[in-house]
Amino acid sequence: MQRYLVFLILVIAFVSCSKEEGAPLQPVEVPAIINGTVYEFNVTPFDITTPDKAFLLILMNNTMYRVVFNATDSAASNAVLRFATDSVLTNESREFSNQGRNAIAYYPVNENEIEILFKDARKVDGLFDPAVTNFGGTFGEQLITQWRNPNDPAKPNKKAMDDIRNFVRRYADKDGPGPDAKPTYLSVTVTMS
Repeated sequence: MQRYLVFLILVIAFVSCSKEEGAPLQPVEVPAIINGTVYEFNVTPFDITTPDKAFLLILMNNTMYRVVFNATDSAASNAVLRFATDSVLTNESREFSNQGRNAIAYYPVNENEIEILFKDARKVDGLFDPAVTNFGGTFGEQLITQWRNPNDPAKPNKKAMDDIRNFVRRYADKDGPGPDAKPTYLSVTVTMS
């Protein structure tokens, strides 16, 4: 009898809890200005001179935001991206995880700042912190092989540093040494991660 009574109380409690309709949860809005520390910056370019897809993870006020951007034409663009400096890798940078044959990630990276400016006045401002930020991407096995130092394969060589420096410059100047000084236009979305 006691088992039956306990079972009945549990069923009644479950049914009454499941029928409670509280106020619907309001979605948390992404702030118009995000200012924080970049934890991960990951690119998937067409090639080493042509940015395409990328994302970054940025932490602000104990909330992680995922910023996804794709290269696009000016008409479809909602933002542009700027680095404070084109220097990303340092002499201390090393490959830090197995990304497969076509991708690579480096840690630590140089102190840097990235700014994504939206046409509607929103903004993402992220700091590269050598203690936490990593930079990586899908660059292809053939190019990554050329970036490895034979004496210290995890250490990026001069070609790796130069290639990544020139790649980062392409966000501010799409055709690099060419005559056109337009940025790489981006379509950017920001979500809570």
